[in-house]
Amino acid sequence: MISRFDFNQIIKDLLSNLYDSAALESHPAVFSVISVPGDYSGNKGEYIRQIFEDAIEQLRPARKEMVITSPEWRPYLILKKRYIDGIGIQTLSDELVISQRQMRRDHHKAMQTLTDILWRDLHTDNSNEEGNLQSAVLEVHNEMVDPTETTRGVYTLLRKQFELKGIQVDFSSSVQFAPVITDRVILRQILISLMNDILHNQVEQSLTIKCNTVENEVQIKFSSKVAGNWESVSEDGIEDDLTTVHYWCEQIHARIEESYLREGNQGYVNRVLWLPHSDQKILLVIDDQDAVVNLFKRYLSQTDILPIGINHPEQAVSLARHLLPAIITLDVMMPQLDGWELLQTIKLDEMLKHIPVIICSAWDDPDLSHSLGAAVYLKKPVTQKMLLEAVRKVTEK
Repeated sequence: MISRFDFNQIIKDLLSNLYDSAALESHPAVFSVISVPGDYSGNKGEYIRQIFEDAIEQLRPARKEMVITSPEWRPYLILKKRYIDGIGIQTLSDELVISQRQMRRDHHKAMQTLTDILWRDLHTDNSNEEGNLQSAVLEVHNEMVDPTETTRGVYTLLRKQFELKGIQVDFSSSVQFAPVITDRVILRQILISLMNDILHNQVEQSLTIKCNTVENEVQIKFSSKVAGNWESVSEDGIEDDLTTVHYWCEQIHARIEESYLREGNQGYVNRVLWLPHSDQKILLVIDDQDAVVNLFKRYLSQTDILPIGINHPEQAVSLARHLLPAIITLDVMMPQLDGWELLQTIKLDEMLKHIPVIICSAWDDPDLSHSLGAAVYLKKPVTQKMLLEAVRKVTEK
């Protein structure tokens, strides 16, 4: 059964993407809280959006003329103008003639009421019958992800919104390829939520996005200008747009940090996303056949070993230095680079020489493998039993 806390975070996340049908439909947990009828033939994103619009309309005071400065109208106006009309926090607080901090407090109360409405309308007994909410929110599926390209892809998705608001984005990276082991879908959702938060709150005209590697983590830094009177709502202990970002970060053991620097009438906000290496033991599979990687993933699916494949052996050493895998499997018959030469390179590298290498080859030459430093030799085709025994042997040492 989905918890109320999980439900609230997912609802807030979906609300931030209300007019992006692709983001709504691809959200990692959307169908844990909203079930689209089986006979519905329209766009699922539009169906989800209509549910939210109807819920917001329930906050509209009945049979009363709208008074924009009235506290009674404030919950409805805040949610409608922000999420349906797309008005930013600073502009909205000016329009409602309240301080930005008061607007955030009222926004928090409005969100509480909205999630109450949706919980009442959407929540069921979570049985397995078609049409009910799913009991599991999501499963984390780790894989090798290039965070720089993922960030660039999310920015491309939201580029038109940045252009409409006149925000100039400078995207740079200090590294060409700095992979992390994480869930690609959840990482995209974190980045979408971060950029939507900036779109909603930014009042100046520039944003800098930069990717760096710092020790064993990858850092994605968002630097933007804000008004000099900007205040982080987190100082009041009130949930804000970053609450759902923190929620998704917890799912993949990442973290988000926010800092603020004021210089005269100008302020600078830095939001830094830290992506760590996975806690799983990595098996780096160096083989020019993708089928081998998929086979090893199936063989090891019930273990704490995560196979990561690379079919360009000339990149294997640099990738191994970054990932520092627990084990390496190596095919010696590859068209781009001789596997024996690569084995020697690995064993002469100070960072990699301690990593056990399992040779997987159609050639029957275990003596040469061991003489060059391999821990185990497996003759192809490799069975599940062979691989599990080899992994056990090198990890128990």
